[in-house]
Amino acid sequence: MSNDSRIGQAWGKAAEEGAPWIVHGNTDVWFGGAARAFMSYAMKVDRMVWFQSSAAGLENPALQAFGGKAEIYTSSHVQSDAIAEWVLWAGLDFFGNGAERRAVQASGRWTFVPFRELSSTRWMIVGFGHIGAATASRLKALGAHVTGVRRSGGTSPHANKIIHPDQMLEQLGDTDAVLLCCPHTPETEDLANAAFFSAMKDGSLFLNVGRGALVNEGDLMDALDKGRPAHATLDVVREEPLPPESPIWAHPNITLTSHTSANTQQSRFRNDQLFVDNLTAFLSGGELRNVIDPSEFDD
Repeated sequence: MSNDSRIGQAWGKAAEEGAPWIVHGNTDVWFGGAARAFMSYAMKVDRMVWFQSSAAGLENPALQAFGGKAEIYTSSHVQSDAIAEWVLWAGLDFFGNGAERRAVQASGRWTFVPFRELSSTRWMIVGFGHIGAATASRLKALGAHVTGVRRSGGTSPHANKIIHPDQMLEQLGDTDAVLLCCPHTPETEDLANAAFFSAMKDGSLFLNVGRGALVNEGDLMDALDKGRPAHATLDVVREEPLPPESPIWAHPNITLTSHTSANTQQSRFRNDQLFVDNLTAFLSGGELRNVIDPSEFDD
């Protein structure tokens, strides 16, 4: 990014007309204030031979645009470890009664606060891909029981069992924590709705690191007021940034983070390392990791 806010090659030279371009959309681009300029500049190049994304998802309009222009599109799943640790934080805080602990300290009372060990909890992870497996491996290491939900079925060393989505509702009542980390598709739109929440266990925890559109937010707040679930920890919402007037901000039974669960220093480093590894493969004629089928992008 030059001083006059124009994006150019890192070595300060203009590319020859018609030259092939490799574009890396990393977290510095999307969260560094230059996203609009980057997008405008990159989409004007004559030929984009390869686009490396720092995201796992594909539904964002900007990523769809890059997928439609690039001859090769590769995604990233290296943020799964950061997101999995976010889930552990949320689980430990809820079952560890963190809110009450902080209230006791704030009031200056020396008293016992009851809490529950994570090893005694049963989790359902809806969307058992990279993020789901990374989360499940950590939960199982702590002794929790994990049920994974995915359409392909099968088994996983990271889950006690894998079920089909058709079996999900009937097993929600035996689950202490439900995590959504599935993609947003027409089939998963409003997946977490009134029927979903009414099937959950009293006093349970609901978490979403997938996409905001997976959740009917009105149904969620109604359900929270009834205690089923008892609490929701959300990294994603339907409208981002969340408007200041949204009732989600002030709801006493919602913990909200601003779509930042994947954004750690270590995750950023892994994303850049993935690009370097893929670049080495690209230049040597090797196989790139995480190549996306062109049919995933809008015409």
